[in-house]
Amino acid sequence: MGNWQESGFYAGAERIGAFLSANLVTVFLFMTVIGAPFGLLGLFAVMNQWAQGRQPEFFRVYFGAIRRHWRSALALGLINLAGIGLILLNLSIFPIMQLRSLATILSLTLTLCLGAVFLMANFYAWSILSLLDLPLRGTIKLSLLLTLSHPLRSLFITVAALLPLLASLALPVAFLLLVSLSVSAYIGARGVCGALRVHSSREELDELLADPLD
Repeated sequence: MGNWQESGFYAGAERIGAFLSANLVTVFLFMTVIGAPFGLLGLFAVMNQWAQGRQPEFFRVYFGAIRRHWRSALALGLINLAGIGLILLNLSIFPIMQLRSLATILSLTLTLCLGAVFLMANFYAWSILSLLDLPLRGTIKLSLLLTLSHPLRSLFITVAALLPLLASLALPVAFLLLVSLSVSAYIGARGVCGALRVHSSREELDELLADPLD
C-alpha cells in the first residue's frame, strides 16, 4: 500500500511539474519574442500528451518537438504575423470608409469571418504541428479542413481556450505565469484529438498519435 501511494504521489507530482514547467518556459520564450513559435510548439506537444492520457516527460517532449519541427514552427509564426497584420490593416481602413455603404458592410463582415477562421485554424495548426509528423503545408490543410468541417465545434474550442487567457487579465500575474497558457493549450489539444477521432478510424488514430520519439 505504501509503495502504491508513494508511486501515485510522485506520478501526480510529475504531472503537475510538467504542467507548470511547460507554462513557465513558454512564458519565458514569449518574452524573447523570437522564441514565441518554439514556445507554442513545445507547449502544445506537452499538452497533447496530457490530452491522450499519457504522462509527459517534460524535457523530452517539449524540447524534442522543438528540435524536430523548429523550421515549421518558425514558418508558421511568420504566417501568423502576416495574417494578423493583414487583418489589422483591413480593420484600420474601415473607419475612413462610408460605414453605411453595402460594400463596406460586406467587406467588414468578410474580414471578421476570415479573422475568426484564422484564429480557429491556429489552435488546430499548433497542436497538429507538434502531434503529427506532417509537412507544414499538410498541417495547414488539415487545420483548415477540421475548422471548416466543424465550424461550431471549432468556435466552441477556440472560445473555451481563450477564456483562461482572458481570465488572466483580471487575476494575479502568477496565474498567467503558472497556469493560463497550459490550460488554453490543453483545451486546444483536447479539441484536436476529438476532431481527429471524427475523421479517423481507431486504428488510423492510434497510428497517427504514435509517439515519434518512441
